[in-house]
Amino acid sequence: MTEFQRTALAAAAVIAWLGWCLWLYWRGRRADAAGSADGVALVAYASQGGTAETLARKRARGLETQGEVQLLPLNRVSRETLLSTRRALFVVSTYGDGEAPDNGQRFARSYLNGAAGQSLDLSHLSYSVVALGDRTYANFCAFGQAVYEGLAAMGARALEPLVRIDSGAPEPIRNSAPAPAPVSGNAGTQATEIHWQLTDRQRLNAGSPGDPLYRLVLRACGPSPAWRAGDVLVVRPRRARQQVDRWLERQGLDGSTWARVGDRTRPLAEWLSERQLPGRVEEPGALLRGEFADWPLLPQREYSVASRPEEGRLILLVRRQLDGQGHPGLGSGWLTRHCPSGDFVIGHIRTNTNCHTPDHRRPILLVGAGSGLAGLRAQLAERALCGNPGKAWLLYGERCPDSDRHLADEIAAWRESGMLARCDRVFSRDGGGYVQHLLEREAEELISFISRGADIYVCGSKNGMGEGVHAALQRILGSAEVQSMLDSGRYRRDLY
Repeated sequence: MTEFQRTALAAAAVIAWLGWCLWLYWRGRRADAAGSADGVALVAYASQGGTAETLARKRARGLETQGEVQLLPLNRVSRETLLSTRRALFVVSTYGDGEAPDNGQRFARSYLNGAAGQSLDLSHLSYSVVALGDRTYANFCAFGQAVYEGLAAMGARALEPLVRIDSGAPEPIRNSAPAPAPVSGNAGTQATEIHWQLTDRQRLNAGSPGDPLYRLVLRACGPSPAWRAGDVLVVRPRRARQQVDRWLERQGLDGSTWARVGDRTRPLAEWLSERQLPGRVEEPGALLRGEFADWPLLPQREYSVASRPEEGRLILLVRRQLDGQGHPGLGSGWLTRHCPSGDFVIGHIRTNTNCHTPDHRRPILLVGAGSGLAGLRAQLAERALCGNPGKAWLLYGERCPDSDRHLADEIAAWRESGMLARCDRVFSRDGGGYVQHLLEREAEELISFISRGADIYVCGSKNGMGEGVHAALQRILGSAEVQSMLDSGRYRRDLY
């Protein structure tokens, strides 16, 4: 063997050795990456109003550094998805009387209540469940509990106790002392709030026997966020200045006195207008030093957005609510009475894809009553931007024909343009009954409209209107067809 051949052979051996080392390193890196990805392979959510979806999206973004994360609504979690997933986080709301949200009902039928779940072996799956609910309801977080127990019954291993979040409380509630939480982490969620200036407020139903209904116009201070029809404005309300001043007077303090919290200085009354106020304080003077900073903020309020960003403004339709003593409600009172025109409303947009219309080229049936007209108007405004929208049919219920024909000019313009093919109003004080009764009277036309591929969008109060419309649709179309439309997203409910 020549010197050149020996040198070449040695070089080849070195190259082969280096290649083998590089392959081992690459394989180790892949194993590390796979191990990290196993931390969370799936984040699934069931959300009726968008809160659980927002939290799930935030968690998924935070977990992307650990590997690829698959984010899915619960209805799209298939048997194959469950069998191929090693770790998962489920973020689920409870809807109605302990039920699954619309985009979680198929999962509940298939895996929690059906035979498919009994034959499914998920012993390879480790999971966490974050359940959202309202403690004022008897079945608080019942669907989250059902998901947690149902996964365990299929052999999956819980990484931590069930985390329950009360919509009226900032901190999570756990079933027992928390174990390490590699999947769920912090249970809270926080969106970026912006200031909106109240530029216009008009009562729409002067003379109506119903509570006042207002149209509010808000403009973002700075860049306006994006939103879609079906999304929600989450508002941080404030107390009326007179109410705060009366409370401060009982404490012997002047609300116009300046107080500092951190690096911010504001009049004391402004600070306290955002907070829950105790009956009395031990040392009133301490408030001037900012010792109210840890007092809880007032609970947020949510309103369906009634406009599209392309209109250059955010529109709300808000009914003033009264409490048991006849006083205006916290949120509606602030927006319709106490907030001066030109003042600012603090809030953020919450995305609710469960109520987004996927294709405006399909026909749509829009059903609502009262302030539910907000969501219907947003759908029509968004539809008007579509180049070739499908036929839209609006069914709307109110009290009196003389005082409750809200947005009549806008609706007439949409009719004239041909974008709104039909509009039917029903007035309860005029003997017409409620919107569900109108559906029953138009049953034949409704069946024909749905058979042509129409979607259904319902917006308004869940109790009464929403439940009545759902029952009417089941009687007219059949329960199986209504459930199929819910599962496929052709029937969407924006109820509150």
